[in-house]
Amino acid sequence: MKKPLLFFIATIVCFTIYCCSEIPENNDPILGIWAKTTTSESGVDSKQEWIFNDAYKGRYHSYTNDNVAFLTDFRWTIEGDTYTITYPETNMPSDQVKIKTTQINNSTEKTSENTSATVILEETNGETLAIRE
Repeated sequence: MKKPLLFFIATIVCFTIYCCSEIPENNDPILGIWAKTTTSESGVDSKQEWIFNDAYKGRYHSYTNDNVAFLTDFRWTIEGDTYTITYPETNMPSDQVKIKTTQINNSTEKTSENTSATVILEETNGETLAIRE
């Protein structure tokens, strides 16, 4: 009598542990790669890239003329519709951004056929931090 009861309890415990250890899926719209590219007056190209993953962490890269100039990990949190990006173990300031969709005109003619939606990370001061790649 004791062996079947022990087997039944062990089965229930294993089933409970298996079902409770499931990681919830994160479908946050910030997940993915975001970038900002600039060219200085001297012709030096620079690119900043943020790679957001679903564990509330990510990787930041800074490139100069296609060479990695700086890289670090970051953490991100969300409160309402505002995301806060922090860069631990660096002296980089935190970024607070919101996801916005903007319309960009792809030609000189003003027709709706030539506009496309671009998703951006907009800082709280209204400047664009990055564009979704």
